[in-house]
Amino acid sequence: MRRYHLRMIAAALKRLVLVGTCLAALILGLPALASGQPAPETVWLCRPGAAGDPCGGGTGAPVDCFYVYPTISAQLGDVADRTVGGEQIGIAGLQASPFDGVCNIWAPIYRQATLKSIFTLSPQDRARSQQVGYSDVLAAWDDYMAHHNNGRGVVLIGHSQGTGMLRVLLRERIEPTADHDRLVSALLIGGNVLVPKGKVVGGDFARTPACTSWGQIGCVIGYSAYGVTPPPDARFGLSPATPLRPGYPAGPDYEVLCTNPAALGSDRSAQLHSLIGGRPVDAYSGRCTTTNGARVLMVEGGGSLPASALPAVPMANWGLHLWDVNVVAGDLIELVRAQSKAFGH
Repeated sequence: MRRYHLRMIAAALKRLVLVGTCLAALILGLPALASGQPAPETVWLCRPGAAGDPCGGGTGAPVDCFYVYPTISAQLGDVADRTVGGEQIGIAGLQASPFDGVCNIWAPIYRQATLKSIFTLSPQDRARSQQVGYSDVLAAWDDYMAHHNNGRGVVLIGHSQGTGMLRVLLRERIEPTADHDRLVSALLIGGNVLVPKGKVVGGDFARTPACTSWGQIGCVIGYSAYGVTPPPDARFGLSPATPLRPGYPAGPDYEVLCTNPAALGSDRSAQLHSLIGGRPVDAYSGRCTTTNGARVLMVEGGGSLPASALPAVPMANWGLHLWDVNVVAGDLIELVRAQSKAFGH
């Protein structure tokens, strides 16, 4: 059984490395950015009960999940259109579908900054282009709350650019309104959620603290995974000098949140329950550490396929960004199960 699991990990690695290598080659000419006009009617990538839903289509769970996928579009412009493509379907299957049955999953298509934009736009221009995508995510959230929520609890799930979108949505749209009463938790992964040093709340969010205990609700899970010591120029784990948006926190008074789903409220090492290639794998452990100033989830172990050998794509300083969600997916699922139960009581 162990050898079978390792073969599944190796097969998944080959697929992801091939995709990452091909996408990194898409450094082409710069077309004009999208206009940023308000989004029309929501295009749902995942919607409970929909045929062929890549998130599973389940309708019987006690709470909903609102999932915003990471940077995945291989379109040749800098801002994607709202076409449902194979990339979005594939990533939803990897990251969101394991939650099917624990929550009913809603996921909008949004005009995200594309994979190509990582290599062709400055961080400032890419941040401006992401405002186009945020207008879609905000419109989808308002559509969901007005027409589909029906008073149910909601778990936010985001990764990478998706986490960036949800950081803004939680801060600017959810926290100031009654929508916050419906928040079960926010899984804001691989996106540098900020808190004051040594604190669990008060950076990005005024009302939503880090999750520090099992079954706690209305709280945030945030981390980025590394299999080797983060370098001084780590893409994740370092408080940026430039804020995500004007008025947001940044700089040396803040640190990136690290909440280990397998050891909430602690920096101790704990076994991680991964889902790799659709199969459970219990070969890794993880602990929150601060090294070279970077606050990250260090993933260790792995036997014949150690965490240090997992590929860092597209560059070494990104760490295990591709694996952020799946390396602890089993722990996240059980956490959401416990939180949804606590929310219902």
